Amino acid sequence: MNTALKKTFQTLALILLFSYILDKAVYFSLNFLGEKVFSGHAIGKLNQYLLQKDSLELVVFGTSRANHHIDVSMFDKKSFNIGTDGTSIGYSATLIRQLPDNKPQYVLWHLDPNKIFDLNYSGDDLGALNTKYHTIDMVKREIKKSNQNNPLQDFYWSLDYNGKALSIIKNYIKPSYNYMEYNGYDPLIVRESQKKMVKKTLKIKRDKDCATNFEINKLIREQIVNVKEFCVKNNKKLITFTSPEYFDFCPEDNEALKEVMKEIGITYYDYNDYFKNNNSIDYWKDRTHLSAKGATLFTQEIKRILKLSN
Repeated sequence: MNTALKKTFQTLALILLFSYILDKAVYFSLNFLGEKVFSGHAIGKLNQYLLQKDSLELVVFGTSRANHHIDVSMFDKKSFNIGTDGTSIGYSATLIRQLPDNKPQYVLWHLDPNKIFDLNYSGDDLGALNTKYHTIDMVKREIKKSNQNNPLQDFYWSLDYNGKALSIIKNYIKPSYNYMEYNGYDPLIVRESQKKMVKKTLKIKRDKDCATNFEINKLIREQIVNVKEFCVKNNKKLITFTSPEYFDFCPEDNEALKEVMKEIGITYYDYNDYFKNNNSIDYWKDRTHLSAKGATLFTQEIKRILKLSN
């Protein structure tokens, strides 16, 4: 090896070593701050769930239609709503399996039928758990299994916090709220000035045909089965449900989901048309999301089925 090439390799090695050390300094600094943040949706809500999960009696999981639809303050049991906007099955399934072993708990899991039958779903929502990639083994396994990890993430750990550092620092310095007074439920408040726009939104008609063949995504089926087995093994009461919609472009997928859940052996309630015979514009934020008023009425129904499931 000539001298010039040797120097090149030495320089590259020094750059890699320096970048590795710098990366770990950044990672452990962000991780130190991040573990102390319990407000905000970048990491705070997730941290609060992980902190309190062992003491909870009832937990709501799912997408925005769980987050904004179930007011857990209405339950008698110690509860938390970890429903998270922009997520899907993989995110919820992984968090459900973080619950403690052999502890009786209610697990309320919201399922969106259109997501269940999305054959293009690849687990991309697991990226929302990246901040726990190097601290929770199951999170790392699930992210890797779904090929959602950055190829450099095992070397450059600070990539775990990509896009979230500023929010973490902001909430570390000045928390967005007092997490001790927060239960995870985020009501959608509709002001009088917004109702005209809501009415306009609700007049949108079906713009596409419904599918005729419903095949469950294999990855999603695996996640659902894993959750069922975990709940059975660890004394959890698993109840799945679908929230109301003002109108549904494709009610057929709700029927297909009923059959899937029946075949797997999981309790499922379809509330797609819950407000059909007693509806009001005041119950809605948009076609698929309830206002705070609608969420209060819907939560009362969830309380009812919980009593029936005892």
